[in-house]
Amino acid sequence: MSAKKSGVLAVYSHFDVLLDAVKSLRSQGHTDLVVYSPTPRHEFAEVMEEKPSPVRLFTLLGGLTGCTFGYVFTSFTSLDWILPTSGKAIVSPQAFTVIAFELTILFGSIMTIVGISIFSKLFRKRDMPYDERFTDDKFGIFLPCESSSYDEMSRLLRENGAEEISHD
Repeated sequence: MSAKKSGVLAVYSHFDVLLDAVKSLRSQGHTDLVVYSPTPRHEFAEVMEEKPSPVRLFTLLGGLTGCTFGYVFTSFTSLDWILPTSGKAIVSPQAFTVIAFELTILFGSIMTIVGISIFSKLFRKRDMPYDERFTDDKFGIFLPCESSSYDEMSRLLRENGAEEISHD
C-alpha cells in the first residue's frame, strides 16, 4: 500500500486563473504538479506538454488483429466447406471485406476499452490529496513538496490566484 504524497492542494473557481497559475508554476520549474478539472480541457495538454496517450496503440493493434482475423477466418472457413460456384474462386477477398471491416471495428473498440482501463488508473488507489468538488465545479492544483516548504508553496499558489489551500 502506498503512502499519500505530501504537498499543497489549491482550489480555483475559474479556469482562466487556473491556466495562468499552471503556466506560471511551470515557468518557475514546477513540472511535477497535478491539475484537476471537472471536464476535459485541451488547453491543459498544451500547457502541461503532455505526450499523446498510448491508448491509440491498443486501438491500432485491435483493429489490425480484427482485420487479419476477419480475412483469415473466412478464408479457412471457405476452404473447409468448399461450395464451388460456376468456376469462381473459393477464397474471394472481396466477399470477405465486410466481415473483416466489422471485426476491425469490434476488436478495435474492445482493445480501446482495455487500454483506457489500464492507463486511466481506474483500479489504483489514489495516493494524492483530492477534493470532491473537482468533479463538480472547481479546479485544482496539487503541488508535491516536503512539509518544510508548505508555507513557501502556499504563498506561491496564493499569488497565482488560489482561493483555498490545504496541505497534507
